[in-house]
Amino acid sequence: MTTSRRTFLQETVLSGGLAGLIGSDPHGRELSERLLSLAGQIAPGGASTGLHDSKSFWDSFGAAADSPGGGAPQGVHGRGLTRKSSADTGSGDLARQIDFFHYTKDKTLVYANTIEAKDMLDHVSGFRLAGEDREQFDKLQSAQLRIDVLQNKSLMNILDPMAWTSLAGLFPDKSGKLPPMQDLSFDPATSWEKMQKIILPGGVGKWAVNLSMAHKESQFVSIMKSLTTEVNRFAPVLGLPAISMTALKGFCSLYGAFEQRTTFLLNSFPQLAFATQAAREVSETQQGMNLITGDYVLVPHTYNAQLTPYLDKLELRQGYLVSKDAPSSSSIFDLAANLKPDITYLSANFNFKPLTQPPTSLSGGPTKKSG
Repeated sequence: MTTSRRTFLQETVLSGGLAGLIGSDPHGRELSERLLSLAGQIAPGGASTGLHDSKSFWDSFGAAADSPGGGAPQGVHGRGLTRKSSADTGSGDLARQIDFFHYTKDKTLVYANTIEAKDMLDHVSGFRLAGEDREQFDKLQSAQLRIDVLQNKSLMNILDPMAWTSLAGLFPDKSGKLPPMQDLSFDPATSWEKMQKIILPGGVGKWAVNLSMAHKESQFVSIMKSLTTEVNRFAPVLGLPAISMTALKGFCSLYGAFEQRTTFLLNSFPQLAFATQAAREVSETQQGMNLITGDYVLVPHTYNAQLTPYLDKLELRQGYLVSKDAPSSSSIFDLAANLKPDITYLSANFNFKPLTQPPTSLSGGPTKKSG
């Protein structure tokens, strides 16, 4: 790392805005101290095993977060980056960008973009890795799950639009393997209780989910491990509730600079999401998804073709996809582990309520439902 870049990172950690941002989290003081120390130690180029340029992606992510339309920033184009020879353009990994499926009341998976406005009026509940992705995890020995929910409009046009960010770490069990499937759930509220209820003025916001893996010997991973002693599940590392977009962009730049190289399993820029008919009707774009209360399955695009023939043959049980004809007496986790097709996915539940009731909720746990 050049002296100028090292100085930049140190100044970024020490800046008043970012110091306040990090200070909002119970682990914030320790994290800021570790990042400041690391800014003067990290080697040029960092670990070279990651397939994607994390700094480039998270800089672009910050720009997308501040854009009313969300999505990849203008001028950012990408291609599949699963091969080491592919050029990283800042768009992450197109093959790992997320396809969203809604699990309907009729117990069928459908593409989430088919939800109609007339049907409109949170939590990660299940997580499964395909065989090839489990092998990657066993080699790299860590993964980071980051969930971002962003306001698209300010509250009463007084405050800046706010963002909620939750970060969890996943580390192998004592045998060095992926922890048991029954433990792979995550409630964003465990990283900060204010993550449980998120207000979306005007019924519209943006959200993004990213799951990535850094090299097990990187100093970034050592920091992640130092902030939690938990294994066998997604362990909360950092929660940043109701921070400004400016603070979010600063954190994204810092996060990417320290992570340096990463390998994405699930990859997304902030994407528009509409929770009400009125929000969709007044929008000036056809982009974004209509969301309704219920269950969703997030699948890397690279597995889309494998999943599509099975959309009407699978059902969600306790947050996991299993065959509809699978015996109810069998273990959900055994059935999910042996799923055909062999795909990576993450399931989530959203519960939307009007502002006259408790605000829009994003909560978690395999069997927990928001009231």
